[in-house]
Amino acid sequence: MKDMQSGPQSKPFDVEMGDRMEDMICDLGQESFQQAHAPMYDTLQSDSKKPLYPGCNNSLILLSAVLSLVNVNAKYGWSDKSFSSLLQVVHDMLPEENTLPKSYYQAKKILCPMGM
Repeated sequence: MKDMQSGPQSKPFDVEMGDRMEDMICDLGQESFQQAHAPMYDTLQSDSKKPLYPGCNNSLILLSAVLSLVNVNAKYGWSDKSFSSLLQVVHDMLPEENTLPKSYYQAKKILCPMGM
């Protein structure tokens, strides 16, 4: 009998995006984008520095966490409803003051300035 695997093996997602996240912000930070979309750019800039929760490791920032979770959502084709449920569960597992969005809609609003 053939050995069956549950699916393709994949590498864990990199929650520490570091320079790549900054590069994306810089790409969006072009003068024309900043002028046309100043409030969105300011929000994106803020989210790229906002910790996931007070006292967390500096590499756990809101923007990278949301981007990692949305990538998993896209990779496996989850419904908006199931992804919102996952966000709610993870949000409830984190410390009370966490900044993780509780719904797919809120996550999309964070990533909107990036064209996602």
